[in-house]
Amino acid sequence: MSYPTLRLIGLFLASVLSATATAPDPIAGLWTGVVSGPQGATELTLQLARTDTGKFDVTVHMPRMHTYGFTFRDAGELADGRFTFAPLAVQLALSGESLVGNFGPGRLPVKLHRGGEPTPEPPDPVYPDAPSPRWTYSLGAPTWAAPVAEGGVVYVGANDGRFHAVHTADGTALWVWSGAHRIDGRAVIAGDAVLFVDGQAGLVCLARADGALRWRLPLHDAEIAGGPPLENPTFNRRTATPLVVEGTVYCGSSDGGLYAVDLASGRKLWRYEAGSPVFSGVAEIEPGILAFGCMNGAVVLLDRHSRTAVARYQTGGGVVTTPVLAGGNLIVGSRDYLLHAFNRADGRVAWQFSYWFSWVESTPRLHEGLIYVGASDYRRVSAFDPVTGREQWATDVRGLCWGTPAVTNDTVYIGTVAQNLPGTVIRHTGGVMALDRRTGQVIWQYRSPLPSAPGFGGCAGSLALADGCVIGAGFDGRLLAWPVP
Repeated sequence: MSYPTLRLIGLFLASVLSATATAPDPIAGLWTGVVSGPQGATELTLQLARTDTGKFDVTVHMPRMHTYGFTFRDAGELADGRFTFAPLAVQLALSGESLVGNFGPGRLPVKLHRGGEPTPEPPDPVYPDAPSPRWTYSLGAPTWAAPVAEGGVVYVGANDGRFHAVHTADGTALWVWSGAHRIDGRAVIAGDAVLFVDGQAGLVCLARADGALRWRLPLHDAEIAGGPPLENPTFNRRTATPLVVEGTVYCGSSDGGLYAVDLASGRKLWRYEAGSPVFSGVAEIEPGILAFGCMNGAVVLLDRHSRTAVARYQTGGGVVTTPVLAGGNLIVGSRDYLLHAFNRADGRVAWQFSYWFSWVESTPRLHEGLIYVGASDYRRVSAFDPVTGREQWATDVRGLCWGTPAVTNDTVYIGTVAQNLPGTVIRHTGGVMALDRRTGQVIWQYRSPLPSAPGFGGCAGSLALADGCVIGAGFDGRLLAWPVP
């Protein structure tokens, strides 16, 4: 072969390699469009930039989720023509000039096109400050637990294993009980006793009068802190809330069981195998019928007399909320980003409400025909018609909402959580908010300090209403009471 021919072949190959090297990446760049959910579509923008690893940096802009330009490093992958973005469970593929696919565990439809202009981030709102607390009590340690009040006394546990009984009138201690294990869950009052589950899955019963230990029953054959490993241990500092009916305590456990225990003696009566950790509270939704959620997404209805399941509903994520029966529907939040309503008569889905990519861990509060419920990353409190699922109002409360709203005739109170953790996508403010019950308008806001070290600030648990005040327990180790009009 002659030199000129070889030279031409060399030039041709060089041009091909050069063209290949400079060819545009098929999906790199800015893509704007929408995610379609049960309540309509919402804006989604993805900026995709290929890295030296061959993966993609993905910058997300989703105003509905208060996300404005957060970049996930090396989080996107393109293989066999399909783009996968695991943090938001997104799967996309090119279809003509568009990227189409699905979003989240609910596989909501996505359609994006090249270019576009994302909506700018709005300025932070300014809300009225909360009134001065009526009193403040030091727990001596941070807490995830929620206070519960009755008879002029509020009860709450803390991370150091101590359980406090505090006078609601002035914030002075009635008694303090010291246990060996942290306390993350909400207690329940039963006559002259108060019960809770500690961090080693022990069901504890104390005397309300003086805090004396009556009994403690391990809910595991072998005690294991926190139970089986879960998908996100950082956000699983929780234990089930017991229910007491006719002298029997019903309580879930991280070993996958629902236990029945004699209130007087602490003797285990029976155990129902749920097949997955049970961190939700237990509710008696009808005479003799218990309802509870599991971390495998199941909602179980159990006949407490026959110990058999009479119904089972399935969600797509872990359920830590307590099921609520309202308007003929069993309503439960899930980590599949949905608030579900199952028709109690036929078991069918009555309605669903999408929280986009936010867990729903707030148990709804039923009050005068409406349910009030918070959201996690969605950082909002909403009022719903439980029959139709129609959202009456929704308010951005600036923080994660894990607890159940406390509701009076005029006001909805909610505790919020801020997180100072590596990789935090959404900005949050921790504290307490008071909202107008009829409109959702913010009445006042209390801001909790955020720790400088990685961690949480605000009130993780539900708030308690007692003696003309609303009471919250915080990560800063304080129990605070604000006056209620």
